[in-house]
Amino acid sequence: MDRRRLPRPLLLGLALAALTIAVYAPVVSFKFLNYDDYAYVLDNAHVASGVSLDNLRWAMTAFENGNWHPLTLAAHMLDVQVFGLNAGAHHAVNLVLHVANVLLLFWLFTVATAQPWPAALVAALFAIHPLNVQTVAWIAERKSLLSTAFWLLALLAHVRYRKERSGRSYALVVALAALALSAKPMAVTLPLTLVLFDVWPLAAKPRGRGSRLAGYARELAPFLILAALCGVLTLAAQGEAHALQSVTAYDLKTRLANAVVAYVWYLKSMIWPAGLAAFYPHPMTQIATGAVSACLVVLLVICSGVIAAGRRFPAAAMGWWWYVGTMLPVVGIIQVGSQAYADRYAYVPLVGIFVIIAWSLVRVSSGVAARWRRLVAGLAVVWIASLALVTRAQLPYWRDSVALFERAIEVVPDNALAHNNLGMALVERRQIPEALPHFERAVAIAPWDTDARSNMANALRALGRPAEAAAAYAKALEQAPDDASIHYNLATALADLSRWDEATVHLIEAIRLDPRHVRARLLLGTMLYKQGRSDEALAQFREVARLDPADPRAQEWVRRIEAAGGR
Repeated sequence: MDRRRLPRPLLLGLALAALTIAVYAPVVSFKFLNYDDYAYVLDNAHVASGVSLDNLRWAMTAFENGNWHPLTLAAHMLDVQVFGLNAGAHHAVNLVLHVANVLLLFWLFTVATAQPWPAALVAALFAIHPLNVQTVAWIAERKSLLSTAFWLLALLAHVRYRKERSGRSYALVVALAALALSAKPMAVTLPLTLVLFDVWPLAAKPRGRGSRLAGYARELAPFLILAALCGVLTLAAQGEAHALQSVTAYDLKTRLANAVVAYVWYLKSMIWPAGLAAFYPHPMTQIATGAVSACLVVLLVICSGVIAAGRRFPAAAMGWWWYVGTMLPVVGIIQVGSQAYADRYAYVPLVGIFVIIAWSLVRVSSGVAARWRRLVAGLAVVWIASLALVTRAQLPYWRDSVALFERAIEVVPDNALAHNNLGMALVERRQIPEALPHFERAVAIAPWDTDARSNMANALRALGRPAEAAAAYAKALEQAPDDASIHYNLATALADLSRWDEATVHLIEAIRLDPRHVRARLLLGTMLYKQGRSDEALAQFREVARLDPADPRAQEWVRRIEAAGGR
């Protein structure tokens, strides 16, 4: 085909796809991370066994990793079914989805505005901005990629619905919105973006007679019901995972202060994406009043300017309220997790800011000489190229867990989660002496973190220091007395010290808390047998054989004890 005959949008789309793939190509050699990737894929028995009816039924009802997102879990299962546990292939699927989102975004604004060049700029900024590295290069962020794809498809269907006004096209919008929510609950703000699209670029009104408010009440009812149901399920999932932080840890004043700072932090990082990391610890009550006041002034000034220019420049109003509204669920007013903000949360919200930038350049360029338009275009290209270079430099930090958390500690030294995860990554490499200082540092920063304290105790025991390990486990148990795994680990350290009676007490408690704790039953059976309590030991081994028929140790113990007649 003659290249000169190719439609301009098609050429731009091919260029955007090529740019995105060229920048993100290294991800196909990256590994699984010990930051949710294991929980979603490697250590998840349902996902790691691939697609099956039982697994799909489980996905529909599971509260996994603090979320209800069956479509995401099914997508991970499909990856395993097709590619096995090849991390590079899972990363490649993420990249394909990101390319699809880039093209969908470009096509959405091209169709809605009939202006392919600014639409291409929005898509290019979205494609290669460093803040989006976390979403693309992290397998666990499949949920954001999938949700965004259906979100953009829903908006495209909405554009069609406004033209056709048919029940079929409306039903398609509702169905796509439901799919977006089933991939990630952040899509609860999708109804807002439908309304904003009606303001600009569609300049459309809802169907039916009566006021605009009544029309939107009718049209948005199914979307709001879906969002409410998803919200209830998400709150239940977060509560089950203990991810919702209590008001004692984060009171309303602290959460509001952090939200104000976070809104400005994302804007600053959009302009100057330096010092990015996988995790930014919440400052708790240490947020400076001056910083909050300055950020509040910035936000009020922008809001005032947008309101004043709303009718003359509706693209700015649409873009700003898109940013503010879609960021609202994750800005920290309802605190989930212990982060202050996260790069991945900007994936959808910054589209609004990119729209403001692109159509501001259109306004600046209109009515000026050609050479000035070329200058503006040249500056845009230089900015995109600069962002691409920064993104390419950011990618290697995501190649494995060690690189990721070394970088996080470099950015924020007092980062308990990063020290703990780096320690676990070093343990996986069998570098336990190097891992121990990171666990110790994590405990020093966050003494309430029982995971870090337990990992420190594990490292101490592995290094042949059982007395220190037992003390660390005992401290962790004070903080989490109903944790069966800590009872079991403390029992192992006590057994190393020949403190059999104490170890037995903790094993019995571990089994009471978790009757399916096979390792606790095996160790208890062994200890009981050594104490001459063969009948009790045999009962434990038989239960292990029932719980895990494939375990050869239990079968061997049962055979030996029965053959010895209890001796």
